[in-house]
Amino acid sequence: MVKTFNWRRLICMLGFLIIVEGIFMLLASSVDFFYVKNLNELIHNNRGFTALLLSGAITIGFGLIFYLIGFRSSKEVGVREGYSIVSLVWIFFSLFGMLPFLLSGVTGNITDAFFESMSGFTTTGSSVLADIEVLPHSMLFWRSLTQWLGGMGIVVLSLAILPFLGVSPQLFTAEASGTNVNKLSPQIKDTARRLWGLYAVLTLILAGLLYIEDMGIFDAINHALTTLASGGYSTKNNGILYWNSPLIHYTLIFFMFIAGVSFTLLYFAFAKMQFSKLFKDEEFKTYFFVLLITAFLILIIISLTSNPINSVSDLERNFRDSLFQVTAVISSSGFYIADHTQWIPLAWILILLLKFSGGMAGSTSGGMKMIRIVIMFKNCVYELKRLLHPNAVIPLRINKKVLNDTVAVNVYAFMFLFMMLLLVGFLALILAQMPVKEAFVTSLSCISNIGMSIGEFGLEGNYALATVPAKWIMSFLMLIGRLEIFTVVLLFSRDLWRK
Repeated sequence: MVKTFNWRRLICMLGFLIIVEGIFMLLASSVDFFYVKNLNELIHNNRGFTALLLSGAITIGFGLIFYLIGFRSSKEVGVREGYSIVSLVWIFFSLFGMLPFLLSGVTGNITDAFFESMSGFTTTGSSVLADIEVLPHSMLFWRSLTQWLGGMGIVVLSLAILPFLGVSPQLFTAEASGTNVNKLSPQIKDTARRLWGLYAVLTLILAGLLYIEDMGIFDAINHALTTLASGGYSTKNNGILYWNSPLIHYTLIFFMFIAGVSFTLLYFAFAKMQFSKLFKDEEFKTYFFVLLITAFLILIIISLTSNPINSVSDLERNFRDSLFQVTAVISSSGFYIADHTQWIPLAWILILLLKFSGGMAGSTSGGMKMIRIVIMFKNCVYELKRLLHPNAVIPLRINKKVLNDTVAVNVYAFMFLFMMLLLVGFLALILAQMPVKEAFVTSLSCISNIGMSIGEFGLEGNYALATVPAKWIMSFLMLIGRLEIFTVVLLFSRDLWRK
């Protein structure tokens, strides 16, 4: 017997999440009160304030309608409803999130507005805006907020603050990244609150440090929001290059690294002071050593080729450039302090490979996730051992725990789908008139939710010149990358809707 799909509950949950988005729009509009002292100018001449105010009202209005439609529906939410809401929320958030860009005139059309919004909520960080420094403070803050909300996941936020919705664990499982979900508490809402609490505290700490290090308070808050979200949006046209401060760079390196770590592990490390859990975790050790080894290799490469060492300061600069860029890529933060595309091919190919891996499962980073790389490598080694010892029982273990045989199959299936999507995106972008090299890197960057690209879409440019079809293709790739592919595949699976 097929269980009835609880569509009214889905609409109710979606309505609540849209209301939350509208509230954050109103919060963003209030930023201009600190920078525009004349009330008349604020109302009549500030396009950011009025656009966000109107967008917030429209968004909350639609959210209330949705919420009331399903308010009295059954609170039971199953697998189908869970995966449906997780997929739909990013689409609806991007649709309503584009309103401020459109109404303020920051973007000239729906395509650009939706692209900018989708790039923000999926924490990809690609942009179509050529000059962001002319934007009102409220619009810059809204861009940063989209990434911060998308980083931890707006669905997890809803579980933290509205337990009476009666959301089942399937929704949390659908939202969480990686091969499994590690809960901190038997209650899903408690787990979500602790994760969001840690996320907020780390953001505040980073904002405070950046402010102390002579980054303006507004810039510090915005970069804290986008760094912890692994997003990469900045308030300056030159991004982090605007601040030629080693202290700021090293601070961002540390917090970009943190953003690529599982927030479950971070909770035990910082809240419970159980730092030993970090270095006992195989995924964390792999993430940490891959980052260090790659940074060391690039340091050697650029020191021998691109930036020869003539002094201690040259060595320090090369070390900082290599460590910063490797951390920015593996965590999918996407910040720059050096143009790695100008390094010799071996160096930027290493950078390119890091885009595939990403950070840890349960982090805000994109990519395949390091746990899948670990499982694939271990399974390959164990298969060789099984060939040599056909009668031996050699189980696949991660952190001394035996994994089910289906886990390895799941990992290989995910990687196959990832590569197929990369190929399809690559070919689609070529058909959308994007140069071949840029099409491949862009496809990978969108799926891995990291905004870095090359050529006219690299450090010196943006996607404003991309064709309209290319922008919609990229938006679709960013969405699938954020949902980790399987969520989308399951939605189109007949078995999901039959059982």
